[in-house]
Amino acid sequence: MILNKSLSIILSACFFMLLMLLISSVIAVFFKGGSVPVIGLFFVVIFYFLTRAFYNYLRNDELYRNTRKRSSDMPDEKYIVKGQKDVKKIFIIVWVIVILLLAAVSLWLYSVNNGLI
Repeated sequence: MILNKSLSIILSACFFMLLMLLISSVIAVFFKGGSVPVIGLFFVVIFYFLTRAFYNYLRNDELYRNTRKRSSDMPDEKYIVKGQKDVKKIFIIVWVIVILLLAAVSLWLYSVNNGLI
């Protein structure tokens, strides 16, 4: 099962936001010094490569392979999901969205309780 390109990009952006929210909440709780920008920049680079791997996971499976030089998409083909349903991939997509929402709400509540807003 592969997802179309637009949906894969949106879900990869959600995955990146999830990683950044999680690390920013950890940094907000434990670090109070001037090294926060350096730590943040370090994690942005790491999370970029993790997000690219997640995008490739969404766009490839055993039957369909997408690379920069070869695409499994036909020129006028419109689809959201192509191929047989993969329960593991659907679970990971739903998990990323739910945890993203929970992390956003928890960080927002943390900032409200500490008077940061």
